[in-house]
Amino acid sequence: MSIRTMLIMIYGEDSFRVQEKVQQMKQAFLEKFDGSGMNLAEFPSKENDKLESADILQAICSYPFLGLKRLVIVRGLIGSVKKADEAIWLDGMSRMPDSTITILWEDGSSQSVQKKKFFQALKQFKDVHTYSLDLLVGAALKKWISERCEQRGSRIDEPALHELVLRVGSDLWNMYQEIEKLSAYAQGTSISSDLVQQLVHASFESRIFEFMDAVSKRQRKKTVQLLEDERASGSDDHYLLTMLGRQVRILLSTRSYLDLFPQAKSADIAQAIDIHPFVAQKAIGQARAFQLAELQSAHDLLFLYDVKIKTGRMEAGIAMDLVVNSLLG
Repeated sequence: MSIRTMLIMIYGEDSFRVQEKVQQMKQAFLEKFDGSGMNLAEFPSKENDKLESADILQAICSYPFLGLKRLVIVRGLIGSVKKADEAIWLDGMSRMPDSTITILWEDGSSQSVQKKKFFQALKQFKDVHTYSLDLLVGAALKKWISERCEQRGSRIDEPALHELVLRVGSDLWNMYQEIEKLSAYAQGTSISSDLVQQLVHASFESRIFEFMDAVSKRQRKKTVQLLEDERASGSDDHYLLTMLGRQVRILLSTRSYLDLFPQAKSADIAQAIDIHPFVAQKAIGQARAFQLAELQSAHDLLFLYDVKIKTGRMEAGIAMDLVVNSLLG
């Protein structure tokens, strides 16, 4: 029997689907080729959280023990290999026997992974399969939710589906938990919009666009109300400040790009600053509501307050209030 070498690269911003894909392939390998698990190697390991080239290449180049195939899973290799070491890795991996299946599991957006020279070099191997899994939006996200509900023995009607997407967004880790909860309550019946409203709290991450819309329009009352609602629901001020900081950085980058290229489209900005096109589309309208200097000032404040928080000289809640007040003008 002839068994070809196989290199599989699984990557993308949607860490839930990336991890799920890796685990599905691992389970399929164990069921088909290696019930004992003796021909499975995973890096980093529980004993060593570093990616040691000698250990990994030895595992990749070894022949299976009393079996047809060997599976090696390596997480974070493409993103961590230094340019000076690429030749060593490429040479070692090119020596894989036909019995080896290697899975490279990468975090980060597809664009950031694909542009690395090491990734491009690996694609030249003779039997390469790539799975690019970025965040689901729109119809694709709704389809994923509907299928998950069916797997749990439930159905979800369109109004409930729309409400669930609004409240949770593209975070499939959170979405998975919410579907589990909703399905348990529905007990085989259809999941309704009322049930979603009753059981699912909208995360600040999914509501950050609404929050920043209010800020950009200088709607002080609505901004304060949204912030207080989040705090009342139990959201930690450190988390809120982190999400605000991320959005300010996106808007600052977007505003800078628009100042250079006023006719830029969302696809241009998504590629330039490495964000999802949906996020870029939202960011364009919000960024145009601020002057570049305003966003730079908010960014500087976030950095200053972060230092003060970490040194115990300021509370996160106070920092959040001051940055928001600065953006409101």
